Amino acid sequence: MLITLLVIANYSTSINAQPVTPLAPGPEVDAFKKAQDALLKKYGVRAKSRYVKLKKPALTAHVLEAGQGEPVLLIHGGGGFACGFAPLMSALQKDFHVFAVDRPSCGLTDRFDYRETTMREHAVDFVTSVMDSLDLPKATLVANSMGGLWAMQFALAKPDRVTKLILLGQPAWSSREMARLPQPAKASTPIEGARAVLAAQLVADVNRVPDEFLEVAVANILMPGWATSMNTGREKFIKDKQGAYHLRPELKNLKAPTLFIWGDKDQYGPPTLGEEMARLMPKARCQVLSDAGHLPWLDQPEECNRLVLKFLKEEQ
Repeated sequence: MLITLLVIANYSTSINAQPVTPLAPGPEVDAFKKAQDALLKKYGVRAKSRYVKLKKPALTAHVLEAGQGEPVLLIHGGGGFACGFAPLMSALQKDFHVFAVDRPSCGLTDRFDYRETTMREHAVDFVTSVMDSLDLPKATLVANSMGGLWAMQFALAKPDRVTKLILLGQPAWSSREMARLPQPAKASTPIEGARAVLAAQLVADVNRVPDEFLEVAVANILMPGWATSMNTGREKFIKDKQGAYHLRPELKNLKAPTLFIWGDKDQYGPPTLGEEMARLMPKARCQVLSDAGHLPWLDQPEECNRLVLKFLKEEQ
C-alpha cells in the first residue's frame, strides 16, 4: 500500500532532531486500538498485542502474534498497518505461528523521519531487529508492496534467515518507471476518503472491503507524525532509487522459494512484472488472481488464503 492515503492527511515539514519519535499515549492511539480490535474480531483473529524494543533502528515496534507452529512474519505496505492482514491471519493462525508487525510510523510503532536514512539499509535493519527481538532465527516472510520490497531486500542480505517468501501484490517500484495511479474521487468525510482511495488504487471492488478496515485506515492516518513520515519516506525512496526493479540484477541470488500472488487489476503494475521477476529467480513462480487489485487478500480472500497455505505447506 505505497503511500496512497496521503490524500486525506496533512504534511508537516518540521524536522526532528532525531529520526525516531516515540508514539505517545493519547486519544488518537486509543481510537486506533479500538478500530484494530474490531477488525481482528470481525475475522476471528485471536492475536496478542505486544511491543518489542529494536536495536536498529532504535525504536519500539508493535507486533500482533497469533497461533502456533512454524513462524510466519507479515510485513505490510507503505501507509498500511499490521491488522490489515486480518483476513489472512485468520487462516494462518490455525497451523502457523503468525507475527504481523507495524512498520515504522504505522499503526502502534514509533514514528520515523526518513530524510537522513538509506532506505535499503533501513529495511534490512528493521526486519533483522524485529526477528531478533522475537527470537526468530528463521521465518517465512509474507509481505505486500513496500513490505514486499523490504522482504526481498532482507532475503538477499540474510538468505539463511528466510524459509520462504510470499509477495502479495506488486513489490514497490517493480517496473522501470513508477506507476501513475488513478486519482480517487473527492470525498466529504475521512471514511469516504479512505473508501475512494481503496476503490481507485488498491482493490478491484471496494464493496469487498469491510467498514472495520476503513475505520482502521482512517485511525492510522490521524495518528501523530504519520503524514510527515510517509512523505519523507516517499521522497527518500524516490531519491535512493532502490525499488524492486533495481533488484533485478541480483534476483539470481534470491534463492528462497518464492511465490508472487498478483492481482490482474493491480494498479501499481501488471502481473507480467511478477512473471518477469520470477523467471530471474531460482525457485520462484507467479500466480495471477482474477478480479483482484493491489491488496489481493481483500479482493479474493478465500483464493489468496488457499494459495498462501498451499505454498507454505509444500515440500521444497
